[in-house]
Amino acid sequence: MAIVSALNGIREEIAVRIAEVETDNTDQYTNWVNLCFRDVELDFPDAPFFHTSADRTLSAGTRIYTNLPTTFSKMHSITHPAGRTKLEFVSPEEFDIITASATEGGNPTIYTLRGALNNARIEFFPVPGSAITVHYDYFKQAETVSAGSATSGQIDLPFKYYELPILYGEMMGLRRQGRRAEADTVELKYQQYKSKMMNDLREQAIQIKRIKSIREFQAANRSFDDPVVNVYWGNRNL
Repeated sequence: MAIVSALNGIREEIAVRIAEVETDNTDQYTNWVNLCFRDVELDFPDAPFFHTSADRTLSAGTRIYTNLPTTFSKMHSITHPAGRTKLEFVSPEEFDIITASATEGGNPTIYTLRGALNNARIEFFPVPGSAITVHYDYFKQAETVSAGSATSGQIDLPFKYYELPILYGEMMGLRRQGRRAEADTVELKYQQYKSKMMNDLREQAIQIKRIKSIREFQAANRSFDDPVVNVYWGNRNL
């Protein structure tokens, strides 16, 4: 019951900070935690903890699929592992132009999405000539946590950032008590902490490469066969 225990700990800390009894406010505190996750999702929809994946079997002759994962938010990429292919996303308008004149049948190479979130439908082209399995790499919506069950949602947030929903709950509790000046102070802390979390998680690669100077670019003895290698590492034969 680790999920429930984590949620309980957050609610209990909120109660301590605003001098209330957790058991008298369990549902309200849980709602505030969920509101916090929704706020994070709005500002940081591509957070690593919303990143997930799933396999999907496409049927021969079927072009349109409507049953995206229930928590689907937006697609990152689609691959066809057996075909060693990464499908390219095109806008619905481009998709319609391409499919109007192209020959159908075979392994899909492009896809488009129409609609929003898990109500969207996805279309593939060419239409699969046989059943194949593709891999969805996507971002999910924040899941809703429940006061009493470890199976009705989960806390997506990494443990080290649990202070975020605690601050959000403290802010909401102070406002409910009419302590608006204190609530404004806590809201500032919340926004600062959220920004720090976003910056931390966007900088997951910390290795720093040296980019060459203009003089180094202009040096006659540089090789430009591989521009990327030259930008970061230079010519190793010098």
